[in-house]
Amino acid sequence: EHHPQLVVVRSLTKFFAIAGLRIGFAVAHPQHLQQWQQWRDPWSVNGLATVAAIAGLDDREFQQQSMDWLPHAKLTLRQELNQIPDCNAFESAANFLLVNYQQSVADLQTMLLQSHHILIRDCLSFSELGDRYFRVAVRTEGDNLKLVRSLRASIAAYTGLQSPLN
Repeated sequence: EHHPQLVVVRSLTKFFAIAGLRIGFAVAHPQHLQQWQQWRDPWSVNGLATVAAIAGLDDREFQQQSMDWLPHAKLTLRQELNQIPDCNAFESAANFLLVNYQQSVADLQTMLLQSHHILIRDCLSFSELGDRYFRVAVRTEGDNLKLVRSLRASIAAYTGLQSPLN
């Protein structure tokens, strides 16, 4: 009411782990919403996405557990990532972290996948970031520990391969 130009857009896909369903919502002034309603595709959300979104939004216990767990898990993962040589994990409001790596991410990504069966998301689709950034999800304590250990091992192995002494 007091900010008619304000639009808040939220995605449900990460929080509820339903990324393939691509569903979210917008909160805005009613005039904007009416105008956008005329522009949108009539099939903008499929039935499966609708059912999944409603189930997720109805599960208040899961939402509260996630909100209680996430801040500490994210902070711990960020601190651990920042202790790895050549890595700088940024603060994040989401349940994933953006990490700047001082080398090209491509070789690290290959090593992690082949040696540890872990896939990190490169950020090549974000042209401003280039090939020295990757993104990781905040997961369970065990998964996060495996990620950190695997990154350390892969970076150490990669650095050893690049050393002129070898």
